[in-house]
Amino acid sequence: MKPLKQLRIGVHYEPSNIDPHLGAAELALQMTNGVFDTLVHKTAEGDYLPGLAESFCISDDQCCYTFHLRRDVLFHDGTPFNAQAVMASLERARDPANKSQLAGSLLGSYQTCRIVHDHCIEITLEQPYALFLDALSQAWLAPMSVKAMQENGPGFIRHPVGTGPFCFDRWVAGDCLVIRRNPAYAWAPSLVANKGAPVVDEIVFKFIPDDKKRSEAFINNEVDLIFFANPEDAATLRGQDNTTVTVWPIRGIPVSLMLNIQRAPTNNLAVRQALSYAIDRDALVAEVLKGEFSRAYGPVSQATLGYNPEVQTFYPYNPDLAAELLEQQGWKLADDGKRYCNGIPLHVVFYALPVNFYPEFGAFIKRQLAPLGITVDVELCSPPAWIQAGMQGLHNMIPQGKYASSSQLLGFVYHSRHSGMGGYGWSKRGPDDYPEIDSLIDRAETCLNKAEYIPLFNQVQQIVMQEALAIPLHCNANIVAARNTVSGIQFDAIGAYPLFHDTDIQKSET
Repeated sequence: MKPLKQLRIGVHYEPSNIDPHLGAAELALQMTNGVFDTLVHKTAEGDYLPGLAESFCISDDQCCYTFHLRRDVLFHDGTPFNAQAVMASLERARDPANKSQLAGSLLGSYQTCRIVHDHCIEITLEQPYALFLDALSQAWLAPMSVKAMQENGPGFIRHPVGTGPFCFDRWVAGDCLVIRRNPAYAWAPSLVANKGAPVVDEIVFKFIPDDKKRSEAFINNEVDLIFFANPEDAATLRGQDNTTVTVWPIRGIPVSLMLNIQRAPTNNLAVRQALSYAIDRDALVAEVLKGEFSRAYGPVSQATLGYNPEVQTFYPYNPDLAAELLEQQGWKLADDGKRYCNGIPLHVVFYALPVNFYPEFGAFIKRQLAPLGITVDVELCSPPAWIQAGMQGLHNMIPQGKYASSSQLLGFVYHSRHSGMGGYGWSKRGPDDYPEIDSLIDRAETCLNKAEYIPLFNQVQQIVMQEALAIPLHCNANIVAARNTVSGIQFDAIGAYPLFHDTDIQKSET
């Protein structure tokens, strides 16, 4: 009898518990990526390949996208994929009642859809939005079954129905999420080798939030691989028999200390520059992350399309220069070991989540800045409080990172339109602060060709570093430990979300 090819994966979260500022749909999609296909696919080099849309064209004013859809695709419930499904899925993502904050924000200047016929749809934007194809390449905006959305209503996300290589099977709260092979699948993208149905019969995602227990589950053969292993455990995992440990780079905005330029003392450029010189990022990565991740140098991680290597010249570790800059600004070291200017102590507020090593970063930075006379207040808070601190500008320093396939996401973090109350631009830069940043991003966001937008975003990276709007700490990465019986694991253009089309696991015959 042929054994069931079941792949067991230990994951560090349950979808509903990842990040409360995101809608439930986005959270579940992180784990059910294999359930969905997208209209287009993006490569790490920034090129777009056909997906559920076999071709597309863009109007001269860049405000109308016409997609010609495949005619041979079925949803898992047997209903046909068509233009109606594309329109319903995009409208659902835009509808604030569904709380799809990430999916809704990805739509950018999306205005409306027009169905030309069952397999052709026009999408109109209010203004050019160069990230629109990038958004459509992500599973957050994947077409979903109209029938399933109508029948399940708000509960749809716990019973998602897509067109992907795997069908959603079940979600057991507090235990696991299971997807099964779609035997009818025959429309795989060109970026994978297997064009037909998956080789693996079933994938079980086991929710194991505790890092140590997730590693123990792997060592005890309770799972076949684990995602996002703790850097502390990487050496132990590498020492296991028949095991391969791979550090997959995740592209985008590296984890950085966003410096609030609207709040003293980080409203002063020299203070921000002093902080940038005073923090030893290499030591932080070695101590907290055990050297498993790469340190970051600029506003875009090194593996990301459009990274500007010239940022590596900024702010080498130099505490003496940091002290000199502070002295020049009138921050004098007193007998109590602290710096004062006009009787005001030099202290900064650091807001930290209780995850992602943020408390450890806070402790490291507090310890490292103390000899310079800088006091760091580390505020450990819940995710909602942390988000509100960043949005309201309560911080001097707050760590932030974003997953993205290219430098184009710089606009989301550094354009002043995102820096107001409720925005994710946590340097809190206004339109009158370094306006050239907005000008460059505005120009880049109308460029569909990477040869045109990369030089503009290169300049943005330079200015962000010159003005010390952030202190880059480390590049995001996914430490994956897998049995040598597992093969064919790939990730998308962002590097965060797995593609299981080519995945296989060798099972003993019984």
